[in-house]
Amino acid sequence: MSIFQRINSGWLTTAYATTTAVLIGVQSFLIAVLQGPWVSFHPGGALLWVLLTVIVVSTSLGAAAALLFGAVRIYRRVCAAEAKAADEIYHDLLSARETQRLHRARMHEVTSTLAGVRSASELLCNSETLDPERRVAMMAMMGSELRRLERLVRAQRGGADTMPVDTGVIDVDAVVHNLALAHEAGGTTVVHEPSNALAVGSSDAAARIINILLDNAAKHGSGAVDVTVRHEPGESRQMVVIEVSDDGPGVAPEVRDRLFEWGVRGPDSAGQGIGLNEAHTVAERMGGSLRLAAMERTTFVVTLPSAVIPRATIEAQQEGVSDDVVAA
Repeated sequence: MSIFQRINSGWLTTAYATTTAVLIGVQSFLIAVLQGPWVSFHPGGALLWVLLTVIVVSTSLGAAAALLFGAVRIYRRVCAAEAKAADEIYHDLLSARETQRLHRARMHEVTSTLAGVRSASELLCNSETLDPERRVAMMAMMGSELRRLERLVRAQRGGADTMPVDTGVIDVDAVVHNLALAHEAGGTTVVHEPSNALAVGSSDAAARIINILLDNAAKHGSGAVDVTVRHEPGESRQMVVIEVSDDGPGVAPEVRDRLFEWGVRGPDSAGQGIGLNEAHTVAERMGGSLRLAAMERTTFVVTLPSAVIPRATIEAQQEGVSDDVVAA
Protein backbone atom coordinates (compact mmCIF):
# COMPACT_ATOMS: atom_id res chain seq x y z
CA MET A 1 0.00 0.00 0.00
CA SER A 2 1.44 3.38 -1.06
CA ILE A 3 1.71 6.36 1.25
CA PHE A 4 -1.00 8.22 -0.75
CA GLN A 5 -3.36 5.28 -0.33
CA ARG A 6 -2.63 5.22 3.41
CA ILE A 7 -3.43 8.90 3.93
CA ASN A 8 -6.27 8.92 1.37
CA SER A 9 -4.91 12.07 -0.26
CA GLY A 10 -5.69 11.14 -3.91
CA TRP A 11 -8.89 13.16 -3.83
CA LEU A 12 -6.96 16.19 -2.56
CA THR A 13 -4.54 16.00 -5.46
CA THR A 14 -7.43 15.74 -7.93
CA ALA A 15 -9.32 18.65 -6.37
CA TYR A 16 -6.38 21.03 -6.31
CA ALA A 17 -5.29 20.05 -9.84
CA THR A 18 -8.82 20.60 -11.19
CA THR A 19 -9.12 24.00 -9.49
CA THR A 20 -5.75 25.09 -10.86
CA ALA A 21 -6.66 23.87 -14.37
CA VAL A 22 -9.92 25.85 -14.31
CA LEU A 23 -8.11 29.02 -13.21
CA ILE A 24 -5.47 28.58 -15.89
CA GLY A 25 -8.21 28.00 -18.51
CA VAL A 26 -10.00 31.20 -17.48
CA GLN A 27 -6.70 33.05 -17.57
CA SER A 28 -5.91 31.77 -21.08
CA PHE A 29 -9.35 32.80 -22.33
CA LEU A 30 -8.99 36.32 -20.90
CA ILE A 31 -5.52 36.71 -22.41
CA ALA A 32 -6.99 35.71 -25.80
CA VAL A 33 -9.73 38.31 -25.31
CA LEU A 34 -7.16 40.97 -24.45
CA GLN A 35 -5.30 40.24 -27.65
CA GLY A 36 -8.48 40.36 -29.74
CA PRO A 37 -9.17 43.38 -32.01
CA TRP A 38 -12.58 44.21 -30.55
CA VAL A 39 -11.06 45.38 -27.23
CA SER A 40 -8.96 47.97 -29.05
CA PHE A 41 -11.94 49.35 -31.04
CA HIS A 42 -14.47 49.22 -28.24
CA PRO A 43 -15.46 52.66 -26.81
CA GLY A 44 -14.53 51.61 -23.33
CA GLY A 45 -11.64 49.46 -24.51
CA ALA A 46 -9.04 50.99 -22.21
CA LEU A 47 -11.15 50.41 -19.12
CA LEU A 48 -12.05 46.91 -20.32
CA TRP A 49 -8.38 46.15 -20.96
CA VAL A 50 -7.46 47.24 -17.42
CA LEU A 51 -10.30 45.18 -15.97
CA LEU A 52 -9.35 42.08 -17.90
CA THR A 53 -5.70 42.53 -16.95
CA VAL A 54 -6.65 42.66 -13.26
CA ILE A 55 -8.72 39.50 -13.70
CA VAL A 56 -5.83 37.73 -15.45
CA VAL A 57 -3.40 38.69 -12.68
CA SER A 58 -5.91 37.64 -9.99
CA THR A 59 -6.50 34.25 -11.60
CA SER A 60 -2.74 33.74 -11.89
CA LEU A 61 -2.27 34.51 -8.22
CA GLY A 62 -5.26 32.32 -7.35
CA ALA A 63 -3.85 29.41 -9.34
CA ALA A 64 -0.44 29.80 -7.69
CA ALA A 65 -2.03 30.04 -4.23
CA ALA A 66 -4.17 26.95 -4.88
CA LEU A 67 -1.14 24.97 -6.00
CA LEU A 68 0.91 26.10 -2.99
CA PHE A 69 -1.90 25.45 -0.52
CA GLY A 70 -2.55 22.01 -1.98
CA ALA A 71 1.13 21.13 -1.92
CA VAL A 72 1.42 22.16 1.73
CA ARG A 73 -1.66 20.17 2.72
CA ILE A 74 -0.46 17.06 0.94
CA TYR A 75 3.05 17.46 2.38
CA ARG A 76 1.68 17.73 5.90
CA ARG A 77 -0.46 14.64 5.45
CA VAL A 78 2.43 12.69 4.01
CA CYS A 79 4.66 13.74 6.94
CA ALA A 80 1.97 12.81 9.47
CA ALA A 81 1.47 9.41 7.85
CA GLU A 82 5.20 8.78 7.71
CA ALA A 83 5.56 9.76 11.38
CA LYS A 84 2.72 7.42 12.35
CA ALA A 85 4.25 4.58 10.33
CA ALA A 86 7.67 5.21 11.90
CA ASP A 87 6.11 5.23 15.38
CA GLU A 88 4.36 1.91 14.69
CA ILE A 89 7.60 0.39 13.43
CA TYR A 90 9.44 1.69 16.51
CA HIS A 91 6.91 0.12 18.89
CA ASP A 92 6.95 -3.13 16.91
CA LEU A 93 10.74 -3.23 17.19
CA LEU A 94 10.56 -2.57 20.95
CA SER A 95 8.02 -5.36 21.35
CA ALA A 96 10.14 -7.72 19.25
CA ARG A 97 13.23 -6.86 21.28
CA GLU A 98 11.46 -7.51 24.59
CA THR A 99 10.10 -10.80 23.26
CA GLN A 100 13.55 -11.83 22.08
CA ARG A 101 15.07 -10.89 25.45
CA LEU A 102 12.40 -12.90 27.27
CA HIS A 103 13.03 -15.94 25.09
CA ARG A 104 16.79 -15.69 25.54
CA ALA A 105 16.40 -15.33 29.31
CA ARG A 106 14.14 -18.38 29.43
CA MET A 107 16.55 -20.40 27.29
CA HIS A 108 19.38 -19.33 29.59
CA GLU A 109 17.48 -20.75 32.58
CA VAL A 110 16.39 -23.88 30.69
CA THR A 111 19.99 -24.60 29.67
CA SER A 112 21.27 -24.14 33.21
CA THR A 113 18.53 -26.33 34.70
CA LEU A 114 19.09 -29.09 32.16
CA ALA A 115 22.83 -28.99 32.86
CA GLY A 116 22.18 -29.63 36.57
CA VAL A 117 19.76 -32.49 35.87
CA ARG A 118 22.15 -34.05 33.36
CA SER A 119 25.08 -33.84 35.80
CA ALA A 120 22.98 -35.47 38.53
CA SER A 121 21.84 -38.19 36.13
CA GLU A 122 25.42 -38.95 35.10
CA LEU A 123 26.48 -39.02 38.74
CA LEU A 124 23.74 -41.48 39.62
CA CYS A 125 24.62 -43.72 36.70
CA ASN A 126 28.39 -43.68 37.08
CA SER A 127 29.00 -43.41 40.82
CA GLU A 128 28.95 -46.72 42.69
CA THR A 129 30.09 -45.16 45.98
CA LEU A 130 27.19 -42.73 46.32
CA ASP A 131 25.45 -43.47 49.61
CA PRO A 132 21.72 -44.37 49.47
CA GLU A 133 20.59 -41.21 51.27
CA ARG A 134 22.50 -39.02 48.81
CA ARG A 135 21.15 -41.01 45.91
CA VAL A 136 17.56 -40.50 47.07
CA ALA A 137 18.21 -36.76 47.54
CA MET A 138 19.64 -36.53 44.01
CA MET A 139 16.63 -38.30 42.52
CA ALA A 140 14.23 -36.04 44.42
CA MET A 141 16.14 -32.99 43.21
CA MET A 142 15.97 -34.19 39.60
CA GLY A 143 12.20 -34.64 39.87
CA SER A 144 11.78 -31.19 41.41
CA GLU A 145 13.98 -29.49 38.80
CA LEU A 146 12.23 -31.27 35.91
CA ARG A 147 8.85 -30.11 37.21
CA ARG A 148 10.20 -26.57 37.49
CA LEU A 149 11.53 -26.87 33.95
CA GLU A 150 8.12 -28.03 32.75
CA ARG A 151 6.46 -24.98 34.30
CA LEU A 152 9.12 -22.72 32.76
CA VAL A 153 8.55 -24.18 29.28
CA ARG A 154 4.79 -23.93 29.71
CA ALA A 155 5.15 -20.24 30.54
CA GLN A 156 7.39 -19.82 27.49
CA ARG A 157 4.58 -21.01 25.24
CA GLY A 158 2.46 -18.10 26.44
CA GLY A 159 4.75 -15.70 24.59
CA ALA A 160 5.00 -13.35 27.58
CA ASP A 161 6.50 -13.19 31.02
CA THR A 162 3.73 -15.21 32.65
CA MET A 163 5.79 -16.77 35.45
CA PRO A 164 4.09 -15.91 38.77
CA VAL A 165 6.12 -14.19 41.46
CA ASP A 166 3.64 -13.94 44.34
CA THR A 167 1.98 -17.33 44.71
CA GLY A 168 2.64 -18.36 48.30
CA VAL A 169 5.30 -19.00 50.90
CA ILE A 170 8.82 -19.99 49.82
CA ASP A 171 10.82 -22.49 51.85
CA VAL A 172 14.16 -20.86 51.06
CA ASP A 173 16.19 -23.74 52.54
CA ALA A 174 14.42 -26.26 50.29
CA VAL A 175 15.05 -24.13 47.20
CA VAL A 176 18.74 -23.66 48.02
CA HIS A 177 19.13 -27.35 48.91
CA ASN A 178 17.80 -28.56 45.55
CA LEU A 179 19.94 -26.11 43.58
CA ALA A 180 23.01 -26.91 45.69
CA LEU A 181 22.60 -30.62 44.85
CA ALA A 182 22.28 -29.83 41.14
CA HIS A 183 25.44 -27.69 41.11
CA GLU A 184 27.38 -30.12 43.29
CA ALA A 185 26.60 -32.84 40.75
CA GLY A 186 28.38 -30.63 38.22
CA GLY A 187 31.46 -30.29 40.40
CA THR A 188 30.75 -27.10 42.35
CA THR A 189 30.89 -27.24 46.12
CA VAL A 190 28.02 -25.31 47.70
CA VAL A 191 28.09 -24.61 51.44
CA HIS A 192 24.74 -23.83 53.00
CA GLU A 193 23.50 -23.97 56.59
CA PRO A 194 19.74 -24.38 57.27
CA SER A 195 18.08 -21.14 58.30
CA ASN A 196 14.34 -21.95 58.46
CA ALA A 197 13.77 -18.78 56.45
CA LEU A 198 10.41 -18.28 54.75
CA ALA A 199 9.80 -15.71 52.01
CA VAL A 200 6.71 -14.48 50.19
CA GLY A 201 6.40 -15.30 46.49
CA SER A 202 6.95 -18.07 44.00
CA SER A 203 9.46 -20.84 44.68
CA ASP A 204 10.13 -21.06 40.94
CA ALA A 205 10.95 -17.36 40.76
CA ALA A 206 13.26 -17.59 43.79
CA ALA A 207 14.91 -20.65 42.23
CA ARG A 208 15.56 -18.69 39.03
CA ILE A 209 17.39 -15.98 40.99
CA ILE A 210 19.48 -18.33 43.15
CA ASN A 211 20.26 -20.68 40.26
CA ILE A 212 21.59 -17.78 38.18
CA LEU A 213 23.83 -16.65 41.05
CA LEU A 214 25.12 -20.17 41.68
CA ASP A 215 25.74 -20.65 37.97
CA ASN A 216 27.53 -17.31 37.82
CA ALA A 217 29.73 -18.27 40.80
CA ALA A 218 30.52 -21.66 39.26
CA LYS A 219 31.59 -20.10 35.95
CA HIS A 220 33.47 -17.03 37.14
CA GLY A 221 34.44 -17.86 40.73
CA SER A 222 36.74 -20.33 42.39
CA GLY A 223 36.62 -22.54 45.44
CA ALA A 224 33.46 -23.29 47.38
CA VAL A 225 30.33 -21.19 46.96
CA ASP A 226 28.83 -20.04 50.25
CA VAL A 227 25.10 -19.42 50.54
CA THR A 228 23.90 -17.77 53.72
CA VAL A 229 20.28 -17.00 54.51
CA ARG A 230 18.90 -14.87 57.33
CA HIS A 231 16.02 -12.62 58.31
CA GLU A 232 16.73 -8.91 58.53
CA PRO A 233 14.56 -5.83 59.20
CA GLY A 234 13.75 -3.84 56.07
CA GLU A 235 12.49 -0.30 55.56
CA SER A 236 8.84 -1.30 55.72
CA ARG A 237 8.83 -5.01 56.60
CA GLN A 238 10.95 -8.00 57.52
CA MET A 239 13.13 -9.27 54.67
CA VAL A 240 14.89 -12.54 53.86
CA VAL A 241 18.52 -11.90 52.88
CA ILE A 242 20.31 -14.45 50.71
CA GLU A 243 24.04 -14.00 50.14
CA VAL A 244 25.90 -15.96 47.47
CA SER A 245 29.68 -15.52 47.64
CA ASP A 246 32.77 -17.05 46.06
CA ASP A 247 36.53 -16.52 45.87
CA GLY A 248 36.63 -15.45 42.25
CA PRO A 249 38.52 -12.45 40.83
CA GLY A 250 35.51 -10.20 41.36
CA VAL A 251 33.64 -7.86 39.04
CA ALA A 252 35.62 -5.63 36.69
CA PRO A 253 35.43 -1.97 37.81
CA GLU A 254 34.35 -0.77 34.36
CA VAL A 255 31.11 -2.81 34.48
CA ARG A 256 30.33 -2.64 38.20
CA ASP A 257 27.86 0.26 37.87
CA ARG A 258 26.08 -1.36 34.90
CA LEU A 259 26.33 -4.96 36.03
CA PHE A 260 22.59 -5.65 36.02
CA GLU A 261 21.88 -4.11 32.62
CA TRP A 262 21.02 -6.36 29.70
CA GLY A 263 24.05 -7.58 27.76
CA VAL A 264 26.65 -6.14 30.16
CA ARG A 265 29.51 -8.49 31.00
CA GLY A 266 33.10 -8.28 32.10
CA PRO A 267 35.96 -8.11 29.58
CA ASP A 268 37.06 -11.66 30.42
CA SER A 269 33.57 -13.12 30.66
CA ALA A 270 32.36 -15.72 28.17
CA GLY A 271 28.74 -15.15 29.21
CA GLN A 272 26.02 -13.25 27.36
CA GLY A 273 25.16 -10.69 30.02
CA ILE A 274 21.67 -12.16 30.45
CA GLY A 275 21.59 -13.99 33.79
CA LEU A 276 22.21 -11.15 36.24
CA ASN A 277 19.78 -8.89 34.40
CA GLU A 278 17.12 -11.59 34.61
CA ALA A 279 17.81 -12.25 38.31
CA HIS A 280 17.65 -8.52 39.09
CA THR A 281 14.36 -8.14 37.19
CA VAL A 282 12.72 -11.11 38.91
CA ALA A 283 13.89 -9.99 42.37
CA GLU A 284 12.36 -6.53 41.86
CA ARG A 285 9.11 -8.06 40.59
CA MET A 286 8.94 -10.06 43.80
CA GLY A 287 9.26 -6.88 45.85
CA GLY A 288 12.91 -7.48 46.67
CA SER A 289 16.28 -6.54 45.26
CA LEU A 290 19.62 -7.83 44.02
CA ARG A 291 22.91 -6.02 44.50
CA LEU A 292 26.64 -6.59 44.51
CA ALA A 293 28.01 -6.18 48.04
CA ALA A 294 31.18 -4.26 48.80
CA MET A 295 33.01 -7.18 50.39
CA GLU A 296 36.39 -8.85 50.04
CA ARG A 297 34.75 -11.90 48.45
CA THR A 298 32.53 -11.59 45.40
CA THR A 299 29.13 -11.49 47.07
CA PHE A 300 25.67 -10.99 45.57
CA VAL A 301 22.90 -10.12 48.01
CA VAL A 302 19.27 -10.97 47.32
CA THR A 303 16.46 -9.59 49.48
CA LEU A 304 12.93 -10.98 49.35
CA PRO A 305 9.87 -10.09 51.44
CA SER A 306 9.72 -12.32 54.49
CA ALA A 307 6.71 -14.45 55.30
CA VAL A 308 7.52 -14.08 59.00
CA ILE A 309 6.15 -11.12 60.93
CA PRO A 310 7.92 -10.21 64.19
CA ARG A 311 5.63 -10.54 67.18
CA ALA A 312 6.53 -6.95 68.13
CA THR A 313 4.46 -5.76 65.17
CA ILE A 314 1.36 -7.67 66.25
CA GLU A 315 -0.95 -5.53 68.33
CA ALA A 316 -2.49 -8.32 70.37
CA GLN A 317 0.15 -10.54 71.91
CA GLN A 318 -0.93 -13.83 73.38
CA GLU A 319 0.91 -15.69 76.03
CA GLY A 320 2.53 -18.95 75.01
CA VAL A 321 2.81 -18.09 71.27
CA SER A 322 6.26 -18.08 69.61
CA ASP A 323 8.06 -14.80 69.04
CA ASP A 324 7.35 -14.89 65.31
CA VAL A 325 4.33 -15.81 63.26
CA VAL A 326 3.98 -16.68 59.60
CA ALA A 327 2.25 -14.04 57.51
CA ALA A 328 -1.14 -14.95 56.17
